[in-house]
Amino acid sequence: MDRDYRSEPGYYEGRLIGRYQLEERVGRGGMGEVYRAQRVDDQYRQEVAVKLVRASLPADEMARRFRVERQVLARLQHPNVATLLDGGVMPEGVPYLVMQYVRGAPITEHADTQRLPLPERLRLFATVCRAVHFAHSNLVVHRDLKPSNILVTPEGEVRLLDFGIA
Repeated sequence: MDRDYRSEPGYYEGRLIGRYQLEERVGRGGMGEVYRAQRVDDQYRQEVAVKLVRASLPADEMARRFRVERQVLARLQHPNVATLLDGGVMPEGVPYLVMQYVRGAPITEHADTQRLPLPERLRLFATVCRAVHFAHSNLVVHRDLKPSNILVTPEGEVRLLDFGIA
C-alpha cells in the first residue's frame, strides 16, 4: 500500500491555496488539519486559519461534509464563535475553509495558568453557554465541545471553534 504523504506533518506548509499562504500546521482532528496562514493577495494582509479535509475520506463525502460545514458556519455570526471568511476546493479536490485565526489557549489551560478564581471561571463558562445557545437557536449542535475547541484569547475573550461535525 502506498504511503499518503498528505497526512505527514508539514506536507502543506508553504503552499499557496487560493489567496492564502499556509505557514504552519496548528491542529489536526477527526475531519482534517488546520494551518495558520496569511492572505497574500494585493487587497490586504490578514492572518487566518485554513482547515483542510483529511485525505482519508472519499472525495464525494469530503465535498458533502465541507459544503454542509460552510453553510453552517456562514449562518453563525456571533462574537464568541470563530468567523468563516472564505472557502473553496484545491485543484486536487481537497475542500478547505478559511476561518478567523484565534490566538489563545484552551479554556482549561487559560483558567489554570491565570489562576482564575471560581467566579471568573464561571464567567468564562457562561460565555461558552451563550455561544452554544446561539448555535442551538440556529439549529446547530456542535457535538465536539472540549477545551481544545474553546479558546480564550490573551484579552480574555472566548472563541468557540470547529463545527466540523455539527
